[in-house]
Amino acid sequence: MAKEKVKDRSVAKPGVSGKKGWQARVWGFVSSKEFLSGAIIFVFFSGALLSMFINPQFHQVGLYEGDVALKDVFAPYDFVYSWGVDQAKTDDIKRDAARAVPYVFVKDLSAEEKTFAGLKGFFSTVEKEKALDIPMTEKIRSIRDISVDDLTERDIRNLLEFQETDTLARGALSVAEKVFQAGYSSAEDLEDARKAGFSRIVIKDERTGTETERPVEKLITKEELVSVVENQVDLLFPGERRIRQPMVTVIESKLVPNITGDKGRTTKRIDAAIAAVKPVPKESEVRKNEIIVAKGQRITAQDMAQLKHISGFLRQGTTLGSFIGSVIFFFLIGLLAFAYLSFSREKNFFKDVKNTAIVVLNMSIALVLAEMVLRSPQPSYFMPLAFMGMIITLLVGVNVGFLSLMLMSVFLSVISGGNVEVMFVLFAAGTVGIYSIRDCRRRSDILRAGLFVGIAKLVAIVSVGLMNNLEAEIFIRDGFWGMASGAFSAFLVMGLLPVFEYLFKVPTNITLLELSDLNHPLLKKLSIEAPGTYHHSILVGNLAEAACDAVGANSLLARVGAYYHDIGKIPKAEYFSENEMGAPSRHDKLLPSMSALIISNHVKEGVEMAKKHKLQRNIVDLIGQHHGNSLIAYFYKKALEKSSDKSQLKEANFRYPGPRPQTRESAIILLADSVEASCRALEEPTSAGIRMLVKKIINNKFIDGQLDECDLTLKGIEKIASSFERVLIGIYHTRLNYPSSPTEKETANGKRSDANKRGRSKSDKENRPQ
Repeated sequence: MAKEKVKDRSVAKPGVSGKKGWQARVWGFVSSKEFLSGAIIFVFFSGALLSMFINPQFHQVGLYEGDVALKDVFAPYDFVYSWGVDQAKTDDIKRDAARAVPYVFVKDLSAEEKTFAGLKGFFSTVEKEKALDIPMTEKIRSIRDISVDDLTERDIRNLLEFQETDTLARGALSVAEKVFQAGYSSAEDLEDARKAGFSRIVIKDERTGTETERPVEKLITKEELVSVVENQVDLLFPGERRIRQPMVTVIESKLVPNITGDKGRTTKRIDAAIAAVKPVPKESEVRKNEIIVAKGQRITAQDMAQLKHISGFLRQGTTLGSFIGSVIFFFLIGLLAFAYLSFSREKNFFKDVKNTAIVVLNMSIALVLAEMVLRSPQPSYFMPLAFMGMIITLLVGVNVGFLSLMLMSVFLSVISGGNVEVMFVLFAAGTVGIYSIRDCRRRSDILRAGLFVGIAKLVAIVSVGLMNNLEAEIFIRDGFWGMASGAFSAFLVMGLLPVFEYLFKVPTNITLLELSDLNHPLLKKLSIEAPGTYHHSILVGNLAEAACDAVGANSLLARVGAYYHDIGKIPKAEYFSENEMGAPSRHDKLLPSMSALIISNHVKEGVEMAKKHKLQRNIVDLIGQHHGNSLIAYFYKKALEKSSDKSQLKEANFRYPGPRPQTRESAIILLADSVEASCRALEEPTSAGIRMLVKKIINNKFIDGQLDECDLTLKGIEKIASSFERVLIGIYHTRLNYPSSPTEKETANGKRSDANKRGRSKSDKENRPQ
């Protein structure tokens, strides 16, 4: 017990549990699939960024200042270049910069202190005289002798008779403070600023180092001082008319200018503003086909200024700005990709490390091949980017393939010298390749897609050549290189696709077609050892294929998955009703819980058998999800009937292990499996009965939550139900009753009698799960 208490105290020690929790959260994030996918993408972007600065097209070695041109260089298009200094524009900017400088005034702190001291001294004298027990005339005389000359006896009397002299003093100081804040200048300094053409001034406080800018008109001079003080006194003492005039007189007499103009500082600021103006370069126009550098001419700095506008002639060099720009470029590309994936059906893309690795590896191969082409004498159009989009489309999906193609087209156009035409040609041909191969089911489809890519490149190159008025010989030659690139892309897909399928265990339509061969060892074994299940699987495959076509899911994957979904029944085939072949049910002698265990175990057995035979992960997932966690209702109800204590009976023990369907294909197989099994139990499968049964089963699965984790919509479910009804009505269509002989009638009556006797047992058999 003592040890337990010590242990409890150690667990409760402050900081320890928090630290462990923090470490666990960090480790959980680092070990997450999203982090690993992000790390893979970061490594690729880093490598791509490096490739930009070592690529000869991005930093092309060309002509330099001082070289002798070995051939004529013509302008391929109209452009404007900057060279020399436009003196007139530069002088205008300098004048504007000088006018923008405000006239400098400096605060005179001693003047402010003198004013405040004078006001305090005056009102201190008034307060002292008020306290003396002498006649009023003597008090007035004493104040007048030491104070403001302009004060009359009546003004002084009014000040002495005012009850709160401190209030008068504070008010006077407040008015002075506001005047100083606005700026009280001598008329001469203000006139100097106005004559020099300044419309704004700046007041510098050398004590705090702050500067306050304002229009010249806002400064206060001697002429405006009285009216400003009167307004402030009226605001402070609105009901005291008797002290208004004496207060204005006292404050006005004590105020002195607190700012003085500083011509020296103003001149320095003007000179600094003019010096900061950069010379405006003179712009000159170059027309298309105008000669820039003639053969044998030595290249000057002005020539280099023109050559900057022609891609591939000037070494740009690696600078901090170009590096930062490249980082921003990749950040925006990543942001674009993240936004596209978030708003498409591929929002869980980063949770699948395998898909991320496939995409990044293909993009890396495309980048290496592009580097090789750019270093070769072949045109940039020969880059076989289309292969990347086609492989990613086959292995991951159309959305991700299209996004990868778009991003790589932009990137390759950048490293090829910012050539927009290259981006257009690569993107157009790659899009055609993706569209052509999206439903590829045969190897020959890849060759056909390569042909379409080549034709698309040829058309795109010809269109670019015609728009740029190039000679036909040039763009036709490049067009044939584009067609060769399409063939090259097809061969790359045929060579690399099996490698990716093997490395990442991802089935393509080609692989799925191979698995659909009914001579596959597992299907062969299923047909021999569980013929009823085999026939059921074929029908489920037909139903699933039709439903997937209706909602746009992968119909081939669903059909092949349906073929294999019940292979787990092979070890105990005789325990499933479709394989009983008229024999007594093996479950009659078993407890309902044991029967439910045997029935549900076929899902686990199927997954293990699929892994043992190295079926693709998608097929394994379909097998594991084809029942979800549905309730084995027949045996659960049977257990309820036999149980004396129903509270001890757990429904979870009578459910399939799951998980629930995660994809549309697995959800459709779940529904098709249930619908097909139930339709075989119908005594009279009429069209109305089939429709009612289909809707009932799908509704039950929906209510049970089996479709909650897949992306089927209500509209999609309705389409699935319609496709099921169409296929099932075709299978169980009503046949004509042909006339029979008397002997056949007697035989039929005898069989009908036997069937009635077995009706109840047959009903039980049909209601059992299959």
